[in-house]
Amino acid sequence: MRGKAFPILKTRRVGGINTLSLRGTAGGTFAVPLAWTDQAEPSPWELLEKDAPIFSAPFLWRLVELVDSLSRQDAKEGES
Repeated sequence: MRGKAFPILKTRRVGGINTLSLRGTAGGTFAVPLAWTDQAEPSPWELLEKDAPIFSAPFLWRLVELVDSLSRQDAKEGES
């Protein structure tokens, strides 16, 4: 459907994802994530003409916390 235009009927959140309900060519409707359309905010990485980083600082911190938690759990199980 790339390059085709469809009337937007409504915007809503489905499963935490912003979604557009669109009118199809046969009179039916369908929904797509907003991020898949030209209505989405452009990625700051696209504006800079760079690839998005694989990891971000908040996600790396969450990974550190997870590994730390698992290490503590393994240590407790080793004491038993």
